[in-house]
Amino acid sequence: MDWEVLDSGPITTEEIIERQRERFGGVKVGSAFFGWLTATGTAGLLAGLLLAIGAVLGLDFTGPGAFAGFGPLDAEAAGWIGAGTSLAILIVAFYCGGYVAGRMARFSGVVQGIAVWVWAIVIAIVGAILGVVLDSRYDLIPDGLVEVPRVAFSEDILVLAGVVAAVVVVVATLGGAILGGMAGVRYHRRVDRVGLDG
Repeated sequence: MDWEVLDSGPITTEEIIERQRERFGGVKVGSAFFGWLTATGTAGLLAGLLLAIGAVLGLDFTGPGAFAGFGPLDAEAAGWIGAGTSLAILIVAFYCGGYVAGRMARFSGVVQGIAVWVWAIVIAIVGAILGVVLDSRYDLIPDGLVEVPRVAFSEDILVLAGVVAAVVVVVATLGGAILGGMAGVRYHRRVDRVGLDG
């Protein structure tokens, strides 16, 4: 293949990749959707694996003595372990989703990662709206099923804790998706350099 199409001499690998990026870069909605599917599936699989390991170790994730079979852990320590594990699962899941989107799209890894995250937000919002609409129409959740436990904290502290938790989850999942998208695109850059440089 003859790349000498410019009067100034042969086109470099970087110029070829830049031309490809200009033509084929940008947000790929389909790639981002499949990245979101991957993130969702990965999160479900990892959570299921964690519950299976806990069952094998004799941990009770639902009862009041949640970690009683594993050792003397108080409720606060168990809560931090659960929160940290959940956050790690989300980071890994969104990294995998970003990676799939980046690999499929070939270019703009950061943008593909952000698009995976946006898909997750949009589908969560749609799901919440559908849940409210369907519950008000069909009474899907019985009145006594969801009970909010009484806690010994003021509402201000609970609101602040919820806001901080939401910000941490947003930053962690978005960061994981972006890093995954960049890693997925990096694979193609290595292939391009081998193919174009000979």
